[in-house]
Amino acid sequence: MISLIINADDLGINSERDRGILEAFRHGIVTNASLLANGPSFDTAVEQVKTAGLPVGVHLNLSDGRALTGTIAGLTDTLGNLPGKQWLRERLAGDDCDLAAIRAELSAQIAHVLQAGLQPDHLDGHQHCQSYPHLTTMITELARQYGLNAMRSSLPAEAGDEEAQGSLAEDMTLYRRLGARAHATIIAAGIKAPQGLWGMPLLHSLDTTRLCRLLENLPKGCWELMTHPGYPCRQGRPFEGPQRQVELRALLSAEAREVVTRRRIRLCTFAELPCAS
Repeated sequence: MISLIINADDLGINSERDRGILEAFRHGIVTNASLLANGPSFDTAVEQVKTAGLPVGVHLNLSDGRALTGTIAGLTDTLGNLPGKQWLRERLAGDDCDLAAIRAELSAQIAHVLQAGLQPDHLDGHQHCQSYPHLTTMITELARQYGLNAMRSSLPAEAGDEEAQGSLAEDMTLYRRLGARAHATIIAAGIKAPQGLWGMPLLHSLDTTRLCRLLENLPKGCWELMTHPGYPCRQGRPFEGPQRQVELRALLSAEAREVVTRRRIRLCTFAELPCAS
């Protein structure tokens, strides 16, 4: 049997991304989403999630926006602004971050989602922060503290990274190095996780053709596919551009649905995760 969670990341980052994610859930093949507790559109996203019945996890975030708990020594600026992806990596590579303050921030993000009246079904990390050795054990402990029994494993499932170029290729090298150790830590903690994560090399290029090819070649097992559907946002970063709508069209396509049906792929959520390895 093939079981597949199709998760849409970055819910709560802006209203146009949120609109696309909800459409991909209602009318497409998305089964889960990951919610940014400190996202600019968090409040409206929460109401939309409740109305749609969209299962969500907490997209733990140490790189973008402002920390909920204020300043974090070695990580934020004096206003509590988080450092961005590259600076986060450099700071986590050192040993001068206040890990107790980081734990308090991650705990506050989970609590914020719970206080909004949602029951998350998993934890994952924005920019895959849960894969860093300083954080993997910390986040599994928080999962157990809050009674959450599933996490994303950012272990790349693709055998090669032919689609990845430039900085994305560098990212894939990093994720392959971190992913196996993080996956082992998650499973050892008794937290369920898919066997691996598909779609990482397709971050900027997932279209209908590539999605169907991925689904056609998906092997037996329990997997997650990471997606980023949405509508373009004029005020957003380059990542918030037209590619988000290309990805949305792929997830809504009859072609992708046909492959799922023909191959008898079981689309599921993190709450329905049938495996822990």
